Amino acid sequence: MEGHHYQHILVAIDLAEDNRKVIDKAIDRAKANQAKLSIIHVDVDLKDLYTEMIDIDIDNVQNQVIEESMGKLEEFLAQIEFPINKKLVVCGDLCERICQAVENYEVDLMVCGHRQSFWSLLTSSARQLMNTVPCDLLVVPLDK
Repeated sequence: MEGHHYQHILVAIDLAEDNRKVIDKAIDRAKANQAKLSIIHVDVDLKDLYTEMIDIDIDNVQNQVIEESMGKLEEFLAQIEFPINKKLVVCGDLCERICQAVENYEVDLMVCGHRQSFWSLLTSSARQLMNTVPCDLLVVPLDK
């Protein structure tokens, strides 16, 4: 009997070098399942950071941040020999954004790395993701 086949795998990364390990794992899974592979990079929502500064043109700054992240993401993914279906850079709450992407793109496996610093940024995001993400979750341990 064949095991469950994933159709669409989504990888959440920050742009640290050790995330290549996360992407490689996701590519292995995608190859094994002949699944589509997408990448999501969640940036901080600047509105949360700039609540005190009223004069700043948030949307403008936000767009610059997104463009910069897009550029970095393109560089980061340039070495990857596997077709990437969607490359998403989003701002805001990690869990909300990931759940949105999972639903919008019918993702059935979510892959992310787990290293203390990445999650401590987002407090208990690992647990939050486990509780909220409506698909399977593969967490790849990274060296601290």
